[in-house]
Amino acid sequence: MRNLTDRVLKDLIVITGILIGAFLLFSTYDILESLVYFSQQHEEYEVDEILSTFIVFALCMAVFSWRRVKDVNKALIITENKRIELQQALSEVKTLKGILPICSYCNKIRDDQGSWNNLQAHINTHLDAKFSHGACPDCFDLRMKELKENKA
Repeated sequence: MRNLTDRVLKDLIVITGILIGAFLLFSTYDILESLVYFSQQHEEYEVDEILSTFIVFALCMAVFSWRRVKDVNKALIITENKRIELQQALSEVKTLKGILPICSYCNKIRDDQGSWNNLQAHINTHLDAKFSHGACPDCFDLRMKELKENKA
């Protein structure tokens, strides 16, 4: 995007330079008077119409270039705002990465400081997740069997 803005500004500078150069050239050598005289002598060449067309063309180029600069600047602002939004969203995302050292007996997880923490607490800390407790059918049957055995 920045290259496009630079290119548009260079276009405007070139157009402005051409207009200033034309003004200085015309005012120094009275070219317009010569063109008027030539146009009067040779009406079939239609020099005055060609000259006025070039002037209108130069003005149109300047106006359209200015509009292009404004559009590019607006696009740059929108892009920058989106970049900031994405960075804020990225900073809010929490993920688990790498290898998690987990106890094979109690399922506690060792953190970077060497402390052993509950699996649920570790996931809550790193993922902003909430847990809902329940029992799968196999564990439910096993626990019920244990309860019946303990009761008897």
